[in-house]
Formats: sequence, structure tokens, C-alpha cells
Amino acid sequence: MTPLNLHLAPPRGPRERLAGLVFTARLVDKLRASLPGGELNGYVATTGFSELWAYYTNVDLAQLRDAVAAFASETDVERWIDERTSELDKERINERMERFDSSRTPDELRAQFERFYPAELRERYPIVLDLLEADDARLYALDAP
Repeated sequence: MTPLNLHLAPPRGPRERLAGLVFTARLVDKLRASLPGGELNGYVATTGFSELWAYYTNVDLAQLRDAVAAFASETDVERWIDERTSELDKERINERMERFDSSRTPDELRAQFERFYPAELRERYPIVLDLLEADDARLYALDAP
């Protein structure tokens, strides 16, 4: 896939589904931005909420990044993800991810989390997916959720 420049636009929203899973389209965008010629613009591709996605899906993020780099289209990447997640209860995973409260952020990620997201946003949006949407709106002067 071609690299993305996240200076131009944010990654897709965290609730947008790919392979039937929330956050996946956003993760693919961040991985594309991490490829040579791409620009992450301060986003991180394989830490934070991406790690939670990997935990729930049992998909290795390094392998997913390699797939994103190797495949020509998102359809191919989606098929690759779906092959590895077809036995999972995707609706249950989606529910857990959609309800994930930032108070559950692991201690080892807390400092990074607080560095990336201003206190006023963290307090206003305790659900991580809401926080990500609000932060994108702040960074790109979009309409807030």
C-alpha cells in the first residue's frame, strides 16, 4: 500500500470498521503513515490503543505492518486480517473497545497517555474512542464529536 501523510488529514476515525473490527481502519492508516515515505505527524502506530487492539485480536502488530507494506490494496490487508480473526467474537471485541475507559490505561503507558492528550480532553472524554475523536478534531480543526 502507499504511505500516508498524516500532516494532511487524520487517520480514519476509531469507530470505523475494517474486517468487522473497530479501530482497525485507523490502525491501518497509522501503519501506512509509518512506512518509508509516510508521515505519522505525532501519531504512534504500534503502542497505546493499538496494543489493546492486538491483545483482543491476537494479531501481531509487526506482522500487520509487514502486510500493510507488502499488499497493494486495503482489500488484501482486510482479507489478511479477516483470515486471522474470523474465529473471534468481533461484536464482543468491538463492545469492549468502544467502552474502554482511560482510567484502565496500564501504569506503564500512563505517562505517555498523559503526554499525548491534554488534561481537559482526558477529563471530558473518559472513553478512549471519544478522546481520540476529540483529539483529532483539536489537531485538525475539525468539528468536535
